Amino acid sequence: MPALNRSLLFHIAIALVQGLLFSGSLFYRQPEFSIFACILALVAGINLQLLGSAVRERGTWVLVTGFSVLMAGFSSWVFIRDAYGWLWMFWSFTATVLAYIGTAFVLSWPTREGNRPRYPDLFRHAWNNAFIVLLALLVTLAFSLLLWLCGRLFSILGMPQLAELFTSSYFLCFSLPLFFSLGMRMGRENEKVIGLLRGVLLAVCRYLLPLCALITVLFTLALAFTGLQPIWNTGYSTHILLCLAASNLFLLNGVFQDGQHDAGYAKPLKILINASLCCLPLLVVMGGYSSWLRIDQYGLTPSRFLAMLLVVVALVHSLAALWAVFARQSVWLASLSRSNPWVALLSFVVLLLMFSPLLDPQAFSAHNQVQRLLSGRTPVAEFDARSLRQRLGAPGREQFEGLLAQVRQEQILDEPGRVQLLEMLEAVSIKDQPVDYRTPKLYWLGPVPDNSKQLIELLTTRDECNPPGCAAWAVDLDEDGIDEVLLIEKQNWASSAMLYAREGQGKGAWQKEGVLSGITDAPGLITQIREGKIKAVRQRYKTLLVDGVELESRQTRSRR
Repeated sequence: MPALNRSLLFHIAIALVQGLLFSGSLFYRQPEFSIFACILALVAGINLQLLGSAVRERGTWVLVTGFSVLMAGFSSWVFIRDAYGWLWMFWSFTATVLAYIGTAFVLSWPTREGNRPRYPDLFRHAWNNAFIVLLALLVTLAFSLLLWLCGRLFSILGMPQLAELFTSSYFLCFSLPLFFSLGMRMGRENEKVIGLLRGVLLAVCRYLLPLCALITVLFTLALAFTGLQPIWNTGYSTHILLCLAASNLFLLNGVFQDGQHDAGYAKPLKILINASLCCLPLLVVMGGYSSWLRIDQYGLTPSRFLAMLLVVVALVHSLAALWAVFARQSVWLASLSRSNPWVALLSFVVLLLMFSPLLDPQAFSAHNQVQRLLSGRTPVAEFDARSLRQRLGAPGREQFEGLLAQVRQEQILDEPGRVQLLEMLEAVSIKDQPVDYRTPKLYWLGPVPDNSKQLIELLTTRDECNPPGCAAWAVDLDEDGIDEVLLIEKQNWASSAMLYAREGQGKGAWQKEGVLSGITDAPGLITQIREGKIKAVRQRYKTLLVDGVELESRQTRSRR
């Protein structure tokens, strides 16, 4: 009987549990629960599939459980705090990085030495996991395309039921995890193929590292002739310098591999790479100082706060690489095998704390912007009240409301500054009032007809006349003495108006009778109706009724 970690039944069972969690999230339709269940299914499922039977060794299942609950809990917590905002969008990327780092440590736990994972195991899992998951995604895509093709083929024969089944939400909840599990099993069982792919990537790193090191050294030497002012004058130097440092460190780790063998470079290339590693701390510090200049000049923002945190992590990593250059050791840069795990854990903790109250970028940014205003460093005329309220999440809204209360109570600034700031804050507050998209906004151009409430209910059920609303004009268009209602959307691109009339000699319910097309300037039309420049006219020619269908009549010459 094959081992448990290689059995098809084991992976199918994981896929079924994932499917239950995904379908449960669809059934309950609570965003917080859905996010928690989906992230729990993904993180726990991937770790279990990669571990196999090793999950039962040395308490590894406890680590898998804790790590999965941690990721799912933080995902739900971030969504509650800043749903669809900057923090949530950035978490979507950060969660992938955290899962990648954490999974490598979890998989290395069963074979650890004492309380520390072995560096060769960390290296192997960190690189293999990426290829195994990529293979699983490709397998999932292939199966999904085949099912889509099957559904389309039977739709051609007049049997769309298969296509509807294959695209239904609950079918996808079970089929996609099943395909993904099969791909994960293929990746684990074909270790030679994964090892070959890893070897190809590491060979590419071996060729690219000297070139990247040469670029780093030449750029550093060029600074002696150009000076540092060009770096301070740009608004993106921090990003470029961090990318340069990250490229060097990534390629270096690809060449260093498990740290048990020499890289095999000639001595001149080693000297070049050592020189580039000596330049990295300087370049990272320059990038951090560039961000600090922007913060000192314009204040703190979430992106600048993130840049400073990444500068700290990059500086620690580059200093560890610099130490490896000068440390005496039998293997070139051997001390990286001791520093890399700690740097990875530091990165994990720092990124995770960014989404907690301890290192909340939005809270720090909102507080900094308000303090700059109160201290006079930011003039009132240059204060961005809208960004404070809209782009800094709940902390920004709290600071906005607190600032508005202080201004109204005359606790801050002088009289002219308070008046100017109060106008800015109140203007933003009024414009940012929540819009109720469920209730149409009707603006009557003239008298309001009877039973207009029923007309609003009708528009609500049909989801018409959404914000910014419609102009409603009661006018008798059929000359029967009873007014109809013409609705014109208050949009520049509106090209038609909706016509509503009441049944039963004007005593029944409102019904949509038709559409008046040919409008080229809806706002202008509304203005002319308000000024009384529009009147109802009868068509010059009669139309024809053919088999109960009235032919449309269009005149090529306007009546005067």
